[in-house]
Amino acid sequence: MPWNDGVRGRQVLPLINQDAETISVEAGPGTGKTFGLVRRVHRLLHRNGEALPGRDVLVVAFNRVIAKQLRTDITAELTKFPHDGAPVIRTIHALCVEVIGGDLRLLLPHEREAMIYDILVQFPALRARYGRPNDTDQALKDHEAGNVEHLELWQAARHWLERHQAQLVSDLPGLLLARLQGGDFRDRSYRHVIVDEFQDLTPGEQQLVFRLRRAGGQLIALGDPRQSIYRFRGNDRLGLANLAQLAGGPVTPITMNECQRCPGPIVTAANRLMALAPAERMVSVNAGAANIHVVVWQDPQAEAAGMARAIFDNIQGHPDDRHLVMVTRRQFGYALRTQLAALDANLRVDLSFSEGVLETWAAREAFLLFCLLVDQDRATWRAWFAYRNSDTGRDFKPPNRNAGAYLRLLDGAHDQITEATVEALTAEPRNQQRGAGGTTIWDRAQRFLDLRGRFAIDPQADAAVALVSIFDADRWVPAGSEDAEVARLDIELLLDKTAISLADEVDRHSNATPMEHLREIVRRLRQQIATREPIAEDDASQLQVATLWGAKGVTADHVYILGVCEEGLPGERREEYPGTEADYMDEQRRLFYVSITRSKQTLVISRAARIRRGDAQRLGLAVGIGGYWATLGMSPFLRDIMNLLPDAVRGEQWGGCV
Repeated sequence: MPWNDGVRGRQVLPLINQDAETISVEAGPGTGKTFGLVRRVHRLLHRNGEALPGRDVLVVAFNRVIAKQLRTDITAELTKFPHDGAPVIRTIHALCVEVIGGDLRLLLPHEREAMIYDILVQFPALRARYGRPNDTDQALKDHEAGNVEHLELWQAARHWLERHQAQLVSDLPGLLLARLQGGDFRDRSYRHVIVDEFQDLTPGEQQLVFRLRRAGGQLIALGDPRQSIYRFRGNDRLGLANLAQLAGGPVTPITMNECQRCPGPIVTAANRLMALAPAERMVSVNAGAANIHVVVWQDPQAEAAGMARAIFDNIQGHPDDRHLVMVTRRQFGYALRTQLAALDANLRVDLSFSEGVLETWAAREAFLLFCLLVDQDRATWRAWFAYRNSDTGRDFKPPNRNAGAYLRLLDGAHDQITEATVEALTAEPRNQQRGAGGTTIWDRAQRFLDLRGRFAIDPQADAAVALVSIFDADRWVPAGSEDAEVARLDIELLLDKTAISLADEVDRHSNATPMEHLREIVRRLRQQIATREPIAEDDASQLQVATLWGAKGVTADHVYILGVCEEGLPGERREEYPGTEADYMDEQRRLFYVSITRSKQTLVISRAARIRRGDAQRLGLAVGIGGYWATLGMSPFLRDIMNLLPDAVRGEQWGGCV
């Protein structure tokens, strides 16, 4: 049959051809599950197969990068034969937004943080029960994921969200599931539901995809417990193992462990890394030679310069291949881009960062002002008043995020804070503001009015000019401020990404006004940051740079991993990270496993041997205290496989990877 043409090996054939009510596919990296998924859709839609209309087939992808690739591959496959429409291909959150409808305002991470403080101030009983904001937030995440019920906390969050006309992105699957159970959206069910990366779903999301399966239909879940790296969002790593319980009936298992992507030495190292994992060991069927290098540099500056030269030379040597850099800290990515620009200013480098881009105060305040000037709403006002003014980039988070004073302001404004509310507040004497956070709220109100005058947007002026004005790092980052260099790069990245979004928006809606274009960009940015998706990808780039998490679903011929030191991977466990220290270490190990198995040919693992302590603090590397320099050790995960890799080479003696 045509859907079996060109199949390599036999392991993928059951994925393409087998039918059962519920199918579990345990597929390691590079085993051909994406190829098999695409060909399964071919069979379902082909007139000699199931001859289904596309609307009867739902493909659920974990993130937008994977969804985009699946859409590209399936679209290309469908050109080969007549068919009745394309399948529905969505991320779980995009599907929820589409079905629920309306202009959903998804809460961003810093806005969610402010909500937690407000809840603890407004509901003392919850503060007594949960204590710290981090513990409260984790309890709420557990409730949203369907792990543990915290009903009173959830109702308090709903109360806050209703006042602010916002929605938690993590609650969208639960909201859609409840509405389906309540009889809404009866036309939203599918004969075939295909779910990629099933282990990355939360229990609530797993229940939703089963609910979307039509009576008598089929559900196929693909995944790999070794690639589970999202514990912080409540995912169920053992979801495939629990499939029978979720399905309420028998499950047909399919195992795919023949890795066609990675050369043998990488597969051997990956198996060693995950020796305890409850999954079939991978077998390499890629006869190609592995091009593996382990390189140690004197310091991060030497690493950035040396790796830039090696990557540049390899791109020149293999211009038609795909090149991917992964970094343990996004600052390493910034430094690498700077060095690459010095070698060739025309080299297209896509920084695929979304997580962390608003961490520095200057970047966060610039983003918040952009939102208030273009598309102000209640959640953004709350975020604006959650801080205190800072000229140094430090100490911008006040106690309780000004929750008491903000709630009084919100009550007085009848839940509708506007620019008129802000003007009325500053008309009152500052020294008459009472209660914790009162004067800080007044200062933030005055700060907005001052910035509004400096960054005023002409509604009819060129939208690109407005972006350049707002995201001008010189206007936001004072000389000598804390994290000045990183803040400047974050703001420049925001400008780059919003410019790409603007060009796309103008192409799609050429008749819209400049302000309408800017408003759409704000809404797109909010959704991408809320869902932790890459911001405005540059499809013409010659090199993609991402964090280890950001590279999920990406593969490349040549992969370079920077910053693989113990202090960065695993690094220090953050206080808000769920579970135990052992849980954290296990997930960091899986993160490294995912990283090294992105490569089809070249794998370069790089680290610095030492770092200035001040630089380490800015990077968040766990080096402790001491003298001017700190030693950086080998990541324990690299140490576990080092005897399977070539000996490390000093950077100044390395001949590159071409």
